[in-house]
Amino acid sequence: MKVILHLTQSCNLRCKYCYAASGPEKNMSLATGKKGIDLAIDQAIGSACISYFGGEPLLVWDMIKELTPYAQEKGEAKGLSMHYRLSTNGILFTEEILQFCKDYNILFAVSMDGNKESHDTGRILPTGQGSFDLLEEKIDLMLVYNPYTVFTFVITPHNARYLFDSVNYMWDRGLRYVAHSPDFTHPDWDREHFDLLAEQYEKVADWYLEKTRSGTYFFMNLFDDKIKTHAKSPAMPGEICDFGARKVSVAHDGSIFPCVRFVSNNPDSQNYQIGHVDTGFTGKREALISLNAQARPDCEGCALLGRCANYCGCTNWNTTGDIIRVSPLLCEYERMLIPIADRIGNILWEERDPSFLAKHYKISAKHFPLQAGYSVD
Repeated sequence: MKVILHLTQSCNLRCKYCYAASGPEKNMSLATGKKGIDLAIDQAIGSACISYFGGEPLLVWDMIKELTPYAQEKGEAKGLSMHYRLSTNGILFTEEILQFCKDYNILFAVSMDGNKESHDTGRILPTGQGSFDLLEEKIDLMLVYNPYTVFTFVITPHNARYLFDSVNYMWDRGLRYVAHSPDFTHPDWDREHFDLLAEQYEKVADWYLEKTRSGTYFFMNLFDDKIKTHAKSPAMPGEICDFGARKVSVAHDGSIFPCVRFVSNNPDSQNYQIGHVDTGFTGKREALISLNAQARPDCEGCALLGRCANYCGCTNWNTTGDIIRVSPLLCEYERMLIPIADRIGNILWEERDPSFLAKHYKISAKHFPLQAGYSVD
């Protein structure tokens, strides 16, 4: 069981696309945080994960310092393996904080939208200035304490043009684990921006081929996740996005939701509350899990079924207002992305590239049958 604690609604940035950008700034109480941890441990079998989320959780660092030892002690008493995550913009990192994260093996994901030109289009300070310089100066320190730091890159119509240059910049800075996430809710997506993004993806695909052939390990969810759905098997509805089955979000007031995006100031999100830390889960939890596992009515007969992101009930709700209705923008995006990922897969498979085979098939090229094929044609 993974419980995401939304410790605060406060943030030291004013990202233009943030879904929690308006409304009162409230903090979770220490008591509520402990109840959220108790929930995770009570529900867990074998292991539990506590994830710190915001707002910007480092604004309430003292709470994290109290909650983490509490969780560790409670989990160990039950014989659980405890895991910790932290989502942050990274600006407030200090050596003290990073050492604590290392001591408790808190894995952190840092929001960084590429190079300066790209990042500063959306991730801005309250003054209106870009935040890139403040983050960039912390990168070396982060990598000292955790060379496997994941950097999350939100793609918008306004930074899409910088994607290829940003990929190169992040590589040159030593960042090997990058998760790209298009903002499908952004109102400015149009044909011009979409076609520009497709051009950037083709350039990044050639870059991906080059870096894979070099033998350096890296993770880029943009293509890796799509290749995985062919190399292993397509995802079924409810398999990846479990919508409250194994992972839940706890709001500052203790309300429980199936995903982080429902902890927002959108009044409709209250219809998706599945419990409270004081009283436990309600029957709505099972109802929503069941609903999210249903086939998507707009996707029947699609050749890409099980390979695209239509399984994400959260994305569907944010774009269509219905967890099983898929946005036309998402559909078109996936039809653009998957063939590019398959081009990469076909080329590297035919080459029997050892890094590709090790990453996606967990085998050595010399033991691989030559008659096998990746091709999805």
